[in-house]
Amino acid sequence: MGKTTLDEIARDVRISKASIYHYFTSKDELFNETLIWEVSQYLSDIKAIFNNEEFPVGARMLEYFSFKEGADQKYILIYKLIVQSLIPENLEDTQTILNKLFDDEEEIIRLILSSVYSGRIESMNNSLPGFIVTISWGMSLGNNLNKIARPEKILSSKELIFKSLESIMS
Repeated sequence: MGKTTLDEIARDVRISKASIYHYFTSKDELFNETLIWEVSQYLSDIKAIFNNEEFPVGARMLEYFSFKEGADQKYILIYKLIVQSLIPENLEDTQTILNKLFDDEEEIIRLILSSVYSGRIESMNNSLPGFIVTISWGMSLGNNLNKIARPEKILSSKELIFKSLESIMS
């Protein structure tokens, strides 16, 4: 977004620059609002996965990890935000959005775990939902790094993570 101008954005979406300024005061506001919208879409997709009661919770967790494997393609802005967060000075304006994304995703995971594993979840470390969110994004980043550095080696990290969680929960 850094070198992109509002003129380029207006041209690409085929509206006038004045129309953009009618809704947004700056390029940064436009970017942040677009990111907030993408986070909302992403969280709706996560909720849809976990609300699908046709499948047992284990299948929904596996679907969640599968979904995360493709998040870099469907949710490009979120993925780039997470990659940029690895360099803290790049995060000033978007820290709040990233925090909300992780908090909301963690709450979704907490709800599904507590509804199914209510007795066991209380005896576990309360940070398990946050760990699942963090490890799932780490899986996505790791898979992409592997594609670049070692394309001949296929990772099956979602199955490994799922089996590890399954053994923790049982």
